[in-house]
Amino acid sequence: MKIIFTQVFIIAAFTLNAQDSSSCYFDAQLVPTEKRNAVYTGKMVETGNGWEAFAFYPDGKPLMKGSYKDKKLRVRQGSYTVFYPNGKPKLSVSFDNNTIDGDYTSWHENGLLEDSGLIKENIKTGLWKKWYSTGIQESEGVYEDGAAEGTWKWYHPNGKPATIEVYSNQKLKDLTCFDTLGNQTGFSCRIDKKPCPVNAYSFESYVIENLIYPQAALKKGIEGNVAFEFFITSEGRLTRINFTNESHPMLRDEIVKFLKAIPSWEPAISHNRAVDCLYSYEVPFNLP
Repeated sequence: MKIIFTQVFIIAAFTLNAQDSSSCYFDAQLVPTEKRNAVYTGKMVETGNGWEAFAFYPDGKPLMKGSYKDKKLRVRQGSYTVFYPNGKPKLSVSFDNNTIDGDYTSWHENGLLEDSGLIKENIKTGLWKKWYSTGIQESEGVYEDGAAEGTWKWYHPNGKPATIEVYSNQKLKDLTCFDTLGNQTGFSCRIDKKPCPVNAYSFESYVIENLIYPQAALKKGIEGNVAFEFFITSEGRLTRINFTNESHPMLRDEIVKFLKAIPSWEPAISHNRAVDCLYSYEVPFNLP
């Protein structure tokens, strides 16, 4: 698969050199933008059915190859592929007037399949399968109108079953749980749980009960919302804190201090398995 995608990109690049092409620019989300706001540079060339655009990483390696209906690259129409920095494909989809419509395939960075299924008019439908980066299957089941339907099977990273879930009319009707050895443990287990401090009901309740307005900010009349995200591993370790809005450094420092002071975490749970989780949250600091 890597060889095929790489060859396609090389042929396309050669075609660009052989035809009249023009420069184009993209932001971090690969949305076309002006040069002064660009994160990635690219090239575009007119085809018989529209336009074909290519985006590149700063080192010149391929990032994206996509088909568009218009010269401004506002309407994606046809195949669209995104690549990892190592040149291996990350995502392959097909668009119809900016709507995902067709086979959807994604890969892990090591080149192994991650996700595979069909999307019709932006809605998942039919059989879907997902794999861990080791190649072991993670889940399989059927979507109807974007909702799980019928029997779904989820697996632990070692390949043993984690849950068997039966859905009907967008509701969970039956559940069978298994431990990491594949032994059935009953018919009641968590299938969805966000990370939270140990012994807390939820992260939100913990914030309400424990976060204190920094006195220095209070005295200076500093207020505002602080939006942030933090990463909790499947082992319950806090490894990353990022801020996602403009806020006062004094308030940000209080958030960092607060998160790092939490002694231990319960990891997120997904279908009876502890999983890594990037948690987004926002705290309003409002003066009394």
